[in-house]
Amino acid sequence: MEITLDLSSLYAAMNQGFGAIAWYFFKNGGWIIYFYIIVRGFFAIWHMKQSIKWFNTNKFVILAIDVPKDTEQTPKAVEQLFSTISGAHDPLNLREIYVEGRFQLSFSFEIVSIDGYVQFLIRTPSQYRDLIESSIYSQYPDAEITEVEDYVGAVPDDYPNDTHNIWGTEVILDKKDVYPIRTYTEFEDNVSGEFKDPISSLLETMSKIQVGEQVWIQIIVRPTGFDWPKRGLREVYKIAGKKFSDKKGWLNRLIDPMTSLFFLSTGEPMIWPQDLKGGTSSGKKDVLPSMMLHLTPGEKGAIEAIERKTGKTGFECKMRLIYISPNDKYSASRVISSVFGSIKQFNTMDLNSFKPDKKTKTKIDYFFIKSRVAMRRINLMRGYKARSGTRGHGYYILNTEELATVWHFPSKFVKAPLLQRTESKKSEPPFSLPVSRGMDLDKGQITEDLRKQLLAPSFSVDLANKHFEERFAKKGAHTMPKPKNKNQAPPNLPTA
Repeated sequence: MEITLDLSSLYAAMNQGFGAIAWYFFKNGGWIIYFYIIVRGFFAIWHMKQSIKWFNTNKFVILAIDVPKDTEQTPKAVEQLFSTISGAHDPLNLREIYVEGRFQLSFSFEIVSIDGYVQFLIRTPSQYRDLIESSIYSQYPDAEITEVEDYVGAVPDDYPNDTHNIWGTEVILDKKDVYPIRTYTEFEDNVSGEFKDPISSLLETMSKIQVGEQVWIQIIVRPTGFDWPKRGLREVYKIAGKKFSDKKGWLNRLIDPMTSLFFLSTGEPMIWPQDLKGGTSSGKKDVLPSMMLHLTPGEKGAIEAIERKTGKTGFECKMRLIYISPNDKYSASRVISSVFGSIKQFNTMDLNSFKPDKKTKTKIDYFFIKSRVAMRRINLMRGYKARSGTRGHGYYILNTEELATVWHFPSKFVKAPLLQRTESKKSEPPFSLPVSRGMDLDKGQITEDLRKQLLAPSFSVDLANKHFEERFAKKGAHTMPKPKNKNQAPPNLPTA
């Protein structure tokens, strides 16, 4: 059988110009592409309206948290807070996402300095307010939580203007998000046992700004599922020189969209017998000798760090940093250099580090500088005020330990007890040991005295002041009562 192609009409169209060629392809099947683009565009507009409509049904509250500065809780307590709010993750099926317009709501953890007064804030959906308050009171019984108005409305939206100037950026990761930053577990002195709290220097820096200036740090935290550790496993295999395959079987790929669309799916794919044959292997190509014995110490350390990070609960995160000042006091180099210097404490050159996002930073070196800087300032300010997850750079993953490192309440920390170390030594007693001739020593009193001597010096920032609350407190707001004593759980703490 011979197949003959008649291209005479195409040649004729080519002789008539570009318009004739376009019409030829359109009437011979090209209309399908145009139809798809038009339908996709209308659906995107409709879906956006559905999402906005659903989002407007949600309410948010902003909570100001004051914790006594002499608390001895470590960042581990705040890590428990982040572990608790991971329960706010709501797996959605395709019908809820594409028909109802739903999406995962996020939290905003913020540190704000206004006129040199530093305040910790949490913006939460109202339905999770009790969850946040219970989590804080369970770890910090003496904390004071106050519902406040949104402080962002006190500054202009558009820049440049006649009153204020700003410098800002989104803070992103330098490498893939499966690599961890330096966490609080690495800030403890192995010899003395003293914890060098990295956030203390950040708060000291933020407290030294002048009256009229403001520094805002915002971390958008969105609970996510359990698929992201696969990226870490893929990176581990890549470093080790092995192949990684995570392909689903053909039946699973066919059935998943339909089960997610028509049933209340949990978001986890169904497992079929034919999918159990593979695992992470893909035939002979994966039968490769392990390269672990040939890795450098740095590569082995990277693999261990990635596995530690993926072993804890993760969140999709975005971080923004904004400095606002009256025009006559504006000095970005004076404020931002010290603030970002404090943030760089979390950086490690061999794993991951924070850096300004070049695409959102309000400093441009070349081409249409004024107009582009003005646009970036407006977009950054609008994104911050709306706590937007869509404006600017995309989300990246931080786990509970990393989040607790960047955002936690500072406190005093006790060094390792020297009394226990010196008891086993066959030498002269330490010079700091309190002694009293002719009297028996009270071991409990000695331990308490040493404990007081070994308390790390506290920073000078007064976080318990009421400057922020007096300025932004919400009148008539409901506040959950504090526990009456440290041994009593908050009244609405979830119990088994």
